[in-house]
Amino acid sequence: MNHPGGRWIVFLSVAIVGCAPGYRGPDVTPAELPSLEAERARRPTDHQLLLRLGAGYYRAERYDLAVDVLRAAAVLRPTFAGAVFLGLSFEGQGRLDSALVAYRGASALAGSGAERAELDARLAALTRLELAESARRAVARERELAATPPPANAVAVLPWRYLGANPELAPLEKGIAHLILTDLSKVPSLVLLERERVQALTDEIRLTAAQRVEAASGARSGRLLRAARVVQGSLRDEARGGNLRLDATVVATQTGAITARGGASDRLAELFAVQKRVVFDLLRQMGITLSAAERQAIGERPTADLQAFLAFSRGLDAEDRGDFATAASQFNAAAARDPSFRAARDRAAAAVRLGAAAARPRTELVGLAGRSLAPLAGPSAGRAISLRDAIDVVAPSSGGRLGRRTLARLPLARSRLTEALRQDDPTAVGIGEIIIVIPRP
Repeated sequence: MNHPGGRWIVFLSVAIVGCAPGYRGPDVTPAELPSLEAERARRPTDHQLLLRLGAGYYRAERYDLAVDVLRAAAVLRPTFAGAVFLGLSFEGQGRLDSALVAYRGASALAGSGAERAELDARLAALTRLELAESARRAVARERELAATPPPANAVAVLPWRYLGANPELAPLEKGIAHLILTDLSKVPSLVLLERERVQALTDEIRLTAAQRVEAASGARSGRLLRAARVVQGSLRDEARGGNLRLDATVVATQTGAITARGGASDRLAELFAVQKRVVFDLLRQMGITLSAAERQAIGERPTADLQAFLAFSRGLDAEDRGDFATAASQFNAAAARDPSFRAARDRAAAAVRLGAAAARPRTELVGLAGRSLAPLAGPSAGRAISLRDAIDVVAPSSGGRLGRRTLARLPLARSRLTEALRQDDPTAVGIGEIIIVIPRP
């Protein structure tokens, strides 16, 4: 038709390869890798191609290549599928710390609740594995770490030792350490190492009960944890009066010297008051002056119910053993006795997540990432025709050149259009329209 602007506009129907019966999903077999590698050499910035190649390398257990390709894809455009396969590939390499970083990035890119839930489960499980691996690395580098001063304000609270004869009170080893860690974390000038990291190291070096209260053992643990000071202590039944006594020490990890001591005893019913006295005594000897607000925060008790706290302590012990079902049960029992015991409620929910994560195979995450990648391998990407190629076949003109320039950035694979048209196979093609502007002669 004659356009007023002096140019011809031709409406051209072009057959476009669609979701033919032979369409394959995003899974890449080892036999397909060479062809994808050849395509990458021709189109090194094709984001979808890089994702498929990286996922293919992962499935072929070629983790080093997968990491290289998926990192290149992430530079072009971060995606959920790319970040997940990158994390999986790091896991394959045994680089759990890098895998955690990749999964956290994937969580930020997740497009659905199911994707976020799956990643949360993997992060929970992998975090515990990484802590154990970190402890092993620290022990292997012990001489190097001993020669490097740790941050001056870093403090670790070690599990305590119960010296009594009542097995019902033994879980207080974990509970008292948790309370002291919580209280010290309210002092802004101190940086407290998380409880799980300390426990992972304790498990790795397998300190005996006696060693857990020795200054030399505490100093060694602190050096491995990169803490300047460690707090350790014991609980014991007093022969007279039936009281429970708490004794604590602060050890400088570089010298092994005890820099502060605290102790107090009272009836079991006064356990929380005794624990607070010990903490305030230690802080005074450490030369830390507390504001009124800090003193008030440290003085708060998580619960007034001793039985609830004993159940909470049993939950911590079960969690450290990896028995998440028992841990959740004990935390819930603590919260049932005292509904205001917020730490018990939070720990119960975390134990449930950890239990689910431990039971969930990594293949679930692989499948989820594969499904997320599937649309990228559909008609709009690698399995679609290139509109540039369609123009070349049907209308190799100046309009085609215009189309090529317009569509040059589309990451679409070379089509099978010519073959589809030659075979006249209606199941292999769909119809779309392209408007081509051709200059008037």
